[in-house]
Amino acid sequence: MSYHTTRPHKIITAILPKGRESDLLPRLVDELGINSFNVGFARGVGRITPLRHRGVGETTEKAILTVLVEEERAQEVFEFIFYEADINQPHGGLMYQHPLLANTVFKVPDIEDEL
Repeated sequence: MSYHTTRPHKIITAILPKGRESDLLPRLVDELGINSFNVGFARGVGRITPLRHRGVGETTEKAILTVLVEEERAQEVFEFIFYEADINQPHGGLMYQHPLLANTVFKVPDIEDEL
């Protein structure tokens, strides 16, 4: 395994209603060639949600998607997620991006190198 410092990258984070990420992930791989992402789940409360009328404390499960992209592709990937995950719709979630101060790429060695 080898690693090296790369060009500037950004982290894009999207907090989505759970389930919305399942259709998005294969499209990130197939349509944008993105294969560097993480998905986790958490509970949260929005300020204006359909469950608000039930009282304080109602939570919904969210998917948290983080994507690592080269800085020059960040806008393209951000817009793709924003529109394809329906974040532009009411209760669609939220997202943000920020630069990384440093990062490394880990590569699995070629099989020929090991023989």
